[in-house]
Amino acid sequence: MTAHLPVGRLAESLGALSKTHAWLIAGIAIVAIAVADIAIPAVGFAPFYVPLICGTCWVLGSRQGYCVATVTAFLTAVPTLHAPPELSSFLLVLRIMVPISAYLFIAATVDSFRRSYDREQFHAHRDRMTGTLNKEVFHRRCSLAIDNARPVRQTLLLAILDLDDFKAANDSAGHGAGDEIIRVFAKTMSAIMRREDLIGRIGGDEFALLVRVPSIAEGQGVARNIHARLSGVLRRSRYPVTCSMGALLVPPDAPRDLKALMHAADEAMYRAKRVGKNSLTIASCGEPETAWFVLNEQVREGWA
Repeated sequence: MTAHLPVGRLAESLGALSKTHAWLIAGIAIVAIAVADIAIPAVGFAPFYVPLICGTCWVLGSRQGYCVATVTAFLTAVPTLHAPPELSSFLLVLRIMVPISAYLFIAATVDSFRRSYDREQFHAHRDRMTGTLNKEVFHRRCSLAIDNARPVRQTLLLAILDLDDFKAANDSAGHGAGDEIIRVFAKTMSAIMRREDLIGRIGGDEFALLVRVPSIAEGQGVARNIHARLSGVLRRSRYPVTCSMGALLVPPDAPRDLKALMHAADEAMYRAKRVGKNSLTIASCGEPETAWFVLNEQVREGWA
């Protein structure tokens, strides 16, 4: 569902609503429609409950959507309670059950569409093999996160990680082994990072991270910790693969052009590779070229 289509724009607008605002709008709409339907019964405002049910299911979820569908169905059936005495019990029950069934069916249909939409959105944004963000989405979210960090003077850590000897392991043990290495590595990153951190697969065996850190000094510790934990997991694997990592610390006042920052982090990663396999290089952004790389650290414990 593309954003430039009317339906896509509507879906994005509804998705941007907070749950509090969505409930407030739903409550006001239910009361307004019910009052209008009772005040002017000849017009029949009950059909306006249908888009309300659709919107509630889309924004708040299936359970809330079914709840609103049931409530509005009973409100629609209220006039039936004042039906003429000659109306049989069967017809009375039928007139009550028809709107309930119809509204619940609408809620179930919209909920099904929402699940399909979320699944397609997930696959459009994620790398199929690892579940991490794909390259395009990672860059887009990185750019937004960098812009949002400037007003609050947030220090950032941008890291690029590359698996050493991955091609050799992939060639010798087969593509299945290569896929296993990639999946385990990505799963480990997802487990050790926070929900708000960005993780993306930007190449075959290359990943990128964007992490908010309290300061430059603490950011160095975060970078060391990430590299050490990932190296530990790789050390326990069946394949002789290590990880080189280039970490770029971005202070609050540094220029925040994403392309330039990615290039600097990439340069840091290649410097780590030149230092030796399973190495970490930490760079500080905004300093002269000769002073960019403030730390070179090589970790080779457990490897022959």
